[in-house]
Amino acid sequence: MPGFSRFRSLAGSWGAVVRAGPPNRPGSGDHRDMSRLPSHPVRTAAQAVKGWFAGYPGWVGGVLTGLQGALGPYLAVTILALAVIAADPGPTTIDGIPWGSAFTVATTVFLMAHGVPAITSIGTITLLPLGLTLLSGITTAALARRFATRSWMSWGLAVASYVTLVGVIATVALSTRPDGGSLIVRACTVAALIAAPSAALGIWRAHGATFGWATQLPAWAWTGARRASATVAWSVALASATTLVFAILGRDAIAASATALGVDGVGGVVLALAQLAYAPTVILWMLSWLTGFGFSVGVGSSYTPGEVATGALPQVPLLGALPAESGGYLVWAPLALVAIAALVRALGRRRGPLDWDEAKADAVALALVAVGAFALMAFASGAIGPGRLETSVGPAMVPVVTAWCGLVLAGYLAVTGVIAARDAAVRWRARRADAAAGSGAKPTTAEASDAQASGREKPADASASVTTPS
Repeated sequence: MPGFSRFRSLAGSWGAVVRAGPPNRPGSGDHRDMSRLPSHPVRTAAQAVKGWFAGYPGWVGGVLTGLQGALGPYLAVTILALAVIAADPGPTTIDGIPWGSAFTVATTVFLMAHGVPAITSIGTITLLPLGLTLLSGITTAALARRFATRSWMSWGLAVASYVTLVGVIATVALSTRPDGGSLIVRACTVAALIAAPSAALGIWRAHGATFGWATQLPAWAWTGARRASATVAWSVALASATTLVFAILGRDAIAASATALGVDGVGGVVLALAQLAYAPTVILWMLSWLTGFGFSVGVGSSYTPGEVATGALPQVPLLGALPAESGGYLVWAPLALVAIAALVRALGRRRGPLDWDEAKADAVALALVAVGAFALMAFASGAIGPGRLETSVGPAMVPVVTAWCGLVLAGYLAVTGVIAARDAAVRWRARRADAAAGSGAKPTTAEASDAQASGREKPADASASVTTPS
């Protein structure tokens, strides 16, 4: 249509004039350049930083990953400590505020997340703030995804720089202690255990990874590893949901404990963030509660589905989320872990009859679940104060791990038994049908339908069996 073509060309010309702007207008810029600018200032800064490092060698990204991964959580804790000191309502002046104590507290908390015990006025605290440990790992993984390259050198430098910075902080803080040398080694070891998988995960998410040795592993080994990962992940998710339920039920105790502390606004925010550092620890306590053996918070206390025996607890609002009820239907709580293991086993099974590869996969999964259970329960045990809180805080490792593995094994065996029974029933029906066809007995309705189906499928064989005289 000529009219429509002319209208489209005029509209295009008018659009070009509008985008160009009026000529010789003072202060008018190029609107086309403005349209290319990112809309978010954070995105603009990120692109600028990424472009600035684009020309540097790949190893620089690894060093930046490790340094920022360790420095970020340390600065976050330091800022919180400075906020608490700055909000001190006492009659102090700027010169009288002990700013140096903020860095001391931040260093102590940061090293606690890396396995170093904290010696305080109320006693020794060895219970890890898992929230801060997870924050360090997540930060390192995110930075590796952004800065690190797909090379062993970049990964190694990320881990080495993270460990080096943690070692420097530990050396400055612990060099005067009698056991400072061993504590520095411990901090560096835990730092390596945090940085190595975190940096590898970030590089893998950004660039992918191929491992030649992994392709040589049998299929049942990979099946068992996936089965174990899913079992542990869903068990932790169930423990998180259980913790949320008990926190809702104990909201009055949590509110009363928080009100009794009498903190101000800044102190309340800091208290909430400090409790978030131990929220993963409470989740692991609830995971041990689901096994039936429970956990303890000091000598003489016990939190199990069948019995709750409490003692004097620190005035921490987070402890109000601990179970306050027991008995009744709660004694069946361990069956939830059996159900999770059975569900994982059922959804992850290979089609077809059972074979020895499935048994091998179950064995691998059970072994990996045991290793993961030992690690998780070790992270959730420690001391949180003097006296009765100096020992017996957290789960009893050996009984809880044994119970968890037993419940997982029960779930796996339940599904395996169902599949085995189904396969046995199929084979029994097949043998019965063969026996009925061989003896000439009148088959049942199901067997008759099978025979009719087989007769329809093999008309050519019947004709071929007829011999003709020569």
